[in-house]
Amino acid sequence: MRADLTRVSHDPTKAFSRVLMQQGRVQLDADWNEQAAILLRLLRRLAADVGGQAWTADGGFIPLQISDGPATDDVSFMPGDLYVDGILVENFATPVAVTLQPNAPNVLGVSPWTVDDTPFIVGQYLQLSDPSQPANFVICRITAVDYAAGQVTVDSTQGIPVADANIQAARLVTYKTQPGLLPPPALFVGEGPVELYLDVWERLVTSAEDDTIREVALGGPDTAARTKVVWQAKTVPAPPQVSRDGQRASASLSAAQLAQRFQPVNRGLLRARVQPGAASTDPCAVSPSSAYRGPENQLYRVEIHDGAMPGGAASFKWSRENGSVVFPLAAAAVPGSGTLTVPLASLGRDDRFGMSEGDWVELQDDALVLSSAAAIAPAPALAQVQSINRAMMQVTLKGAAPSTAFGSQPGLHALMRRWDQQAGDRTAGGVTLTSGGAIAIPAAAGQWIDLEDGVQILFEAVATATFRTGDYWLIPARVATGDVIWPQESDANGQLQPVARPPDGVDHHYAPLAILTAQSNAAPGIDALLETRSF
Repeated sequence: MRADLTRVSHDPTKAFSRVLMQQGRVQLDADWNEQAAILLRLLRRLAADVGGQAWTADGGFIPLQISDGPATDDVSFMPGDLYVDGILVENFATPVAVTLQPNAPNVLGVSPWTVDDTPFIVGQYLQLSDPSQPANFVICRITAVDYAAGQVTVDSTQGIPVADANIQAARLVTYKTQPGLLPPPALFVGEGPVELYLDVWERLVTSAEDDTIREVALGGPDTAARTKVVWQAKTVPAPPQVSRDGQRASASLSAAQLAQRFQPVNRGLLRARVQPGAASTDPCAVSPSSAYRGPENQLYRVEIHDGAMPGGAASFKWSRENGSVVFPLAAAAVPGSGTLTVPLASLGRDDRFGMSEGDWVELQDDALVLSSAAAIAPAPALAQVQSINRAMMQVTLKGAAPSTAFGSQPGLHALMRRWDQQAGDRTAGGVTLTSGGAIAIPAAAGQWIDLEDGVQILFEAVATATFRTGDYWLIPARVATGDVIWPQESDANGQLQPVARPPDGVDHHYAPLAILTAQSNAAPGIDALLETRSF
């Protein structure tokens, strides 16, 4: 969660049932967030215990063949709800009334134009039906739109009576038009059957990613952030076929097998501490103390930049502000000769949340965030700030920069995020950065890495870990104690040592949906529906 937080205090193992505010006390964001986390965990645990790992009450997300007409390599999903590990996943499809044109049967008048926060655009599928006869429906695709007239042109309305004034249209979400993966990978991987599954995870959204959560009456400042449930339909080659009653049938991966494949148990372990003071050999000198030397409380974020399989090379980046320092783009960034000029809407509200020459930054938008989380795109290399034109609100970046204009697509919330690692003399506790601006995770065991102001981290069991891009750890550092907030354990000698902890997130949840086989006309055939339980 890349928000400006003090810390994340919720720990399910403590079995706290609620947070009680006390009179005359300071209120912290961590307390309010912990109360919300307690209730959310309770509701999701209840839904999973009652319904199972994946279940639906209204047929939501059951895949369907789009039509028996023109060949298409796409499948649609039934509107409705699906609970995955207790998490509510919604496929919205609010029906709206349409007006049929007697002289132009393929032109439909629709109102309102934006439904379920999505406008009508070319390529979307619609399901036309009469509410009194829901079993009779026609599936068509939008081929043209006329916003001024409030009309859409579809490829076919065959089977819908022109004189019927009760026709409704509901937008059908398909694999290729899904909102959480821009754009989705090919439906079929290789030649054999594939398993269609749902990947569910939570994304933190601030006002930089969704300006509607900002209260404009405050004159600009943002307030609270949000978390959003993201669902992504994906495919993976199905396991070899098995024999069932003499018939050959495609096997399937269970939710647990999908999790082990894409979210293994060992995604890396991290220890954090304040650098211990070295004992002085001079009897007349006082040994230096072990203390966090930062001037302010911080929430350090250590995030995997490039993941890797066990034993492979992986890298990380870190931020003293939990990665919350972002700068929305004001216009498209224009590439130059080895540099990139980025026009920004803001250069930060103060020095702490601002930018300096030499800082390492990351360019991203919604499409890049969603594709990176889906593990279908490598992490982009970071770029370094070369110069800042404060009068023009422009930043010039050097290093790895996109060859085409970045931020040219409206609605994708292009922004620049600051990271705080810097190269330094290794003999003095500095680090060597990769060509992409990140820090390589040492392959040698027991190697502590200095962040800053005495804060150190150590990656445990690197040889057997599968580091995954985007996984992160949060390390609160406090001036009052001169230490970091990190659990401790006793070693064989009775000395306290920092605990090796798995990532704080991002946690993904999986639900198998169906086995698909490519037919001779390229349309996907649905061999079997998998595991989803209907009530």
